[in-house]
Amino acid sequence: MGAGRVARRQSAARSAVVSKTGRASRLIRKGAVLRFVLWLAGLMVAFNAVFYLWLAESRVFEVYLSWNARACALLLRVFGESATATGTLVASPRFGLEVKDGCDAIQPMAFLIFAMLASPVPVRLRLRLVPILVGMLVLLLLNLVRILTLFYTGVYFPSAFEPLHIDVWQSVFIFLPLTFWLVWAQRAARPSGTTTHAGS
Repeated sequence: MGAGRVARRQSAARSAVVSKTGRASRLIRKGAVLRFVLWLAGLMVAFNAVFYLWLAESRVFEVYLSWNARACALLLRVFGESATATGTLVASPRFGLEVKDGCDAIQPMAFLIFAMLASPVPVRLRLRLVPILVGMLVLLLLNLVRILTLFYTGVYFPSAFEPLHIDVWQSVFIFLPLTFWLVWAQRAARPSGTTTHAGS
């Protein structure tokens, strides 16, 4: 009987320790998530302030938009269009559009960079750089796809131009970097070297 009571007390003590450890672990995780959210929100607020107060009106941003316009015009010529780029304007005998603020992928890239840098996952900074660069490249290329689809929508389906521009593509550029980050963070947080054994 004495041994049984001791065993029960030891078991209860272990359960209490496990319970306290579990609560502490949950609090730590909640704290890490809160810090991440605050860091990400602060970085995005600061970036948007710089973007709208300076970058969006700068010569650097205009040159960046003109590069997008020239790349789009080049691709259109590859597809057989007589397209030219003048500054940020892409024009052809069939349709013309201007690459403006909102069709630049800058803010989605900023979100992706800040989210991946601030994420509370056990990954060193240098191991975050390649996924960041890959995500940025995907967004830059997708931005060209956006401009091309808007051009051909303007040629063949003019009434669908604004819904595609505002509703579809803006949603894509909101959810794609978010999804990219979530997938990366989930894989990065997974313990390395985990294996599954038959019969376990």
